[in-house]
Amino acid sequence: MGVLGVVAKRLDALVGPGIMLLFPLYASLRAIESPSTLDDQQWLTYWIIYSFTTLFELSCYKILVW
Repeated sequence: MGVLGVVAKRLDALVGPGIMLLFPLYASLRAIESPSTLDDQQWLTYWIIYSFTTLFELSCYKILVW
């Protein structure tokens, strides 16, 4: 398989959190700076759902792996 195969297999572990955290963080900061409150509410909803999903995954990890 080689080094390239190992990197390709592990790439999702690096890219996933980047997409799930970095872009929403940037968009949230832009939403806070904008005068509209609608985009603030949308990004707050995103962060709440993301937090609960992460909490659920961490709490139920042993059950989910099984």
